[in-house]
Amino acid sequence: MIYGYARVSTNKQELDIQVNTLKEKGATKIYKEKISGSAKADRKELNKLLKEIKAGDTLVVTKADRIARSLTQLEKFVLDLTSRGVTVHIINMGLFTAESMENAITKLLFQVLGSFAEFERNMILERTQEGIKNARDNGVKFGRKSKKYEIEGALLHAIEEVEVGKMSQPEAAEFAGCSVATFKRRLKEYRKQK
Repeated sequence: MIYGYARVSTNKQELDIQVNTLKEKGATKIYKEKISGSAKADRKELNKLLKEIKAGDTLVVTKADRIARSLTQLEKFVLDLTSRGVTVHIINMGLFTAESMENAITKLLFQVLGSFAEFERNMILERTQEGIKNARDNGVKFGRKSKKYEIEGALLHAIEEVEVGKMSQPEAAEFAGCSVATFKRRLKEYRKQK
């Protein structure tokens, strides 16, 4: 059986191009996930695939960085699978089997191509970090925009009581029906508005 594995790093990215490419290469069962390659969390779909795949099967991926972050990881991954009798087809690198990985020239080619893939990944990271730094230097703010809250009703009354010293912040938070941390944020916003 020919298995495919497609991965993108964020939910904003789409898997369609990878999935179509894998289908063109004959993949009949494709595992897909949206998770960073650098995430500490397990890649659940990849782990499922690795448990299911067996000798005589082929794994197809579009690029080396879909399955590994470094040459060391890539080589370990491919050698593990090929030693189990699985053929690994990394579309932008080639087809690898247990026999081909024992061939000195194939192994050298694999390591050179893997090194280029790792170099490309590092260059992308470097350019991304430079772009983020440049954007920050130009005043671009990253992250979720903070919401503006209407300070009214019980919350307003509680804040006014804290301001004149009639309530403690924990008492005011309980009165307003929110956490102490939320109350402190609203109190800070109230003070900025004044």
